[in-house]
Amino acid sequence: MNSIANYIKQIESELSNFELPNSPENLYDPLRYFFELGGKRLRPALTLMTAENFSGQGKD
Repeated sequence: MNSIANYIKQIESELSNFELPNSPENLYDPLRYFFELGGKRLRPALTLMTAENFSGQGKD
């Protein structure tokens, strides 16, 4: 089992690879801002841990 820090790194990696379209700006600029904020990574990390514990396939 991975540590919570490893799951958070995995989430950060996926978010950094996620690309949003450029227009409309008024829709996607707030989303970009939200993705760039720190924090808000614990719940997704716990979700990945739970999925891995129950199915063994946390990445999917």
